Amino acid sequence: MSKLVTKIVATGAAVSMLTLPGAAPAVASSLGGDSVREAPAEASLPDPSSDNSSPDDSSAADSSAADAEAGAGNSADKTADYAADESAGKDASAQAAAEGTKVQLLNITDFHGRIAEAGTQLASVVEEERAKYAAAEGTAGTGLLSAGDNIGASTYASSSQQDSPTLDVLNAIGAQASAVGNHEFDQGIDDLTGRVSSESDFPYLAANVYDKGTTDVVDGLEGYTTIDVGGVKVAVIGVVTKDTKSLVSPDGIADLDFGDPTDAVNRVAGEIEALPADEQPDMTVVEAHLGASSTKSLGDAQASNAEFDKLVTEADASVDVLFTGHTHLPHSFEAPVPGEPDRTRPVVEAGSYGEYVGQVQLEADAEGNWTTEKSDLIKTEKKSYDSPVVDEVAKIIADADEKVKVTGSVVAGEISEDITRATKDGEEDRGAESTLGNLVADALKDGVEGTQLDDADFGITNPGGLRTDLRCDDIYNTEDKCEVTAAELSSVLPFANDHGVVTMQGSDVIGLFEEQWQPADASRPFLHLGISDELEVVYDSDAAKGEHVKSVEVDGKKLDPDKEYRVATLSFLAAGGDNFSSFAEGDFELSGLTDFETWVDYFEKSADENEKVSPDNDERQADLTKDVIDNGDLTVDLAAPDNGIEPGESKDFVLNTTAEAEVPGPVDVTVDLPEGYTVSAADSESAGAQKTAKSETATAPEVEAPEVEAPEVKVDAAAKTMTLESIPAGASDVAINVTSPDDASGEVTVEVGLKAGEGEWWDDNPLPVSHEFEATAQIGDEANAAAGDDSGVDGTSDGAGADSNADGGAGGDNGSSEASGSGANADGANADVSGATSTNADGGSGAEADGSKDGADLPRTGFEAMNLVAAALALIVAGSMAVTMVRRRKATR
Repeated sequence: MSKLVTKIVATGAAVSMLTLPGAAPAVASSLGGDSVREAPAEASLPDPSSDNSSPDDSSAADSSAADAEAGAGNSADKTADYAADESAGKDASAQAAAEGTKVQLLNITDFHGRIAEAGTQLASVVEEERAKYAAAEGTAGTGLLSAGDNIGASTYASSSQQDSPTLDVLNAIGAQASAVGNHEFDQGIDDLTGRVSSESDFPYLAANVYDKGTTDVVDGLEGYTTIDVGGVKVAVIGVVTKDTKSLVSPDGIADLDFGDPTDAVNRVAGEIEALPADEQPDMTVVEAHLGASSTKSLGDAQASNAEFDKLVTEADASVDVLFTGHTHLPHSFEAPVPGEPDRTRPVVEAGSYGEYVGQVQLEADAEGNWTTEKSDLIKTEKKSYDSPVVDEVAKIIADADEKVKVTGSVVAGEISEDITRATKDGEEDRGAESTLGNLVADALKDGVEGTQLDDADFGITNPGGLRTDLRCDDIYNTEDKCEVTAAELSSVLPFANDHGVVTMQGSDVIGLFEEQWQPADASRPFLHLGISDELEVVYDSDAAKGEHVKSVEVDGKKLDPDKEYRVATLSFLAAGGDNFSSFAEGDFELSGLTDFETWVDYFEKSADENEKVSPDNDERQADLTKDVIDNGDLTVDLAAPDNGIEPGESKDFVLNTTAEAEVPGPVDVTVDLPEGYTVSAADSESAGAQKTAKSETATAPEVEAPEVEAPEVKVDAAAKTMTLESIPAGASDVAINVTSPDDASGEVTVEVGLKAGEGEWWDDNPLPVSHEFEATAQIGDEANAAAGDDSGVDGTSDGAGADSNADGGAGGDNGSSEASGSGANADGANADVSGATSTNADGGSGAEADGSKDGADLPRTGFEAMNLVAAALALIVAGSMAVTMVRRRKATR
């Protein structure tokens, strides 16, 4: 078994300023109230915008340095009174503090070295609340605790100095104990139990971190400690999520096991209760670096994470307060004490990055149990308090900032616009694709060049490695807007992981993308990998486990499961971190660089080429369950003009859509033509006239209008992309006017691609996958000779040929009907158009859309969108006159 070290932190006169009793929040379901009451089983999340206990105006709080000194004396008097009560015969056994004893606990979690951003504000709240509580009648004292992740994933001022300044700040504000978080293990167990512990004036607690193969708490850490809070003995048990084994580099924790947190809490609680009466604490508190992934209510929080649920419902009844962390979600609940339905206990998480201080005030009853007087979250934003402790913290931060200001201020490059992590409801969402994650993957792949390693095929990174965004308005020192400094780049990737290449089988690469769906006991159900531009992945989020991944392409070619691929990544993932165990099947070669160095090099290279770094707004991983074509909510066909095109003539290819409901846009329609052909959008005015002739009740949907008239599309343009504001419900046609060159002959195949344009719903995308449709028309004499043939118009998306008649007409020689949408002139719609007029389908037209490129007589001009023709495509609602065709589609390019 581990050594049970009982560590008493005395509160003598020299440290009284660090342990002054303060003030606290209301019980969770009546935040802001001060009265003692029977708390409900569940309470709502406090409004982060409200601050009921700590006003911004420090003078209004009746708090000053003089008040703090007076409070310190007050606290000492109360401590003496408490000791006198004990000597008068009050029971000093566990959970038996004198009736009416009042204690305040302040708590932080997931600070992550945000000293420059929140250090003095955090210190101000702690000092102010201590002073306010000390001045209140009948209070014993204030304790300050942490639920872990004090260090790691830190910003530049701290991370560049191995987080020593952060530990100095925590020492200065009087932290008395902390659970280990997963980030305390970032540099391995030896660093934690050696350097980090030696620089900390408080113990790190890890009741569920064992020497491998045992249940002995690892040497150098403690299962629990006992602190003195104004004469009240408080036992603090610390545990960390079992996920830690997958959240840090496996090499640094190879000799450790991470046990069940609640089982460890209950084991230690039993050991505490077995202590002699004079050694037993008055109160027991758990600091647990684990948490809920949803916090709308206590029930919702419990349902969101099994570890959290077990802690809340099964932690020993001797535990009076549960402080949690890890998930960065602030909450303050009251939960029933298991086996004692008449009692509740606070369950509090103080968010992250020093944005909140958790506050719990408790009072002992006649039985020695603790009743929650107040439970709250105090915002630290803009807080300022006059105190020697705050002054000391400010000096630590200033000194740390000064040491790194020169190197951190070096401008590495410039961004064209914000490049960010994914978010949901204002919070970081690691389950969604992000422009920042994909950019980092690009940098990891690019960073292999110039090293001793052979080039990589592509790059992959994890979302948890991204710790902040790159924003134009973020200014580190004196750089210009949108310039990016070394310090800002370090804040994005603060872990200094080794960079290198894993050589792995294609089947294991597929396994990586399948492992985005995390194990059932993981804190997050899905982790969206950032991937470099060479990769395209299609998955089905509704598929069975192990069958989600539908397609992986590398440089446009299907990935070969039996081929070896070289994957640029970082050491954390290469060792199987974040449960991506398929990485560990490969061989990892180090480049000699860190991920941060490759990140800086990527920006410096762009700067050398006078280029700004820009986000790629195209999805690289697409979910087929969101795709309206794949799930059948939208069908699309492309029809060629029924009697072909004469050389030098303009005719309409008609894109027909039939939607179950409106498809929100923008939707990009990309047209690919042989060299020499030009394309333009239909003119909205003439298209409207055509529409009115066909259906008086139909109205044309709104389309984007160009701000300025664009020049004629050039024949050497790679592609032309026109943007639909939306696709309306029902059947509608889009006329795409194509002009053939004067010397055209044979036949022409037009390819049209549909994909969602830039929108706000990137990972809830109605067309995440590009779909292609082709139609072929005869040119000149061939077209005339084909008139009267029995062949119909075939619109396909997969290159397979099948015939059907334009406008739904019968397939016989005499079938004749009008092809709707083909008669609109494009006048002023971002491109020059000549003479397209309405044409009739003669039933036996030789125009075929068979999806084949074989008949194209000229080289193609490419398929990359350039948005040379923007907006202004008229949609003509044809009703029963809509062109009907055989509908085929394909999922990927």
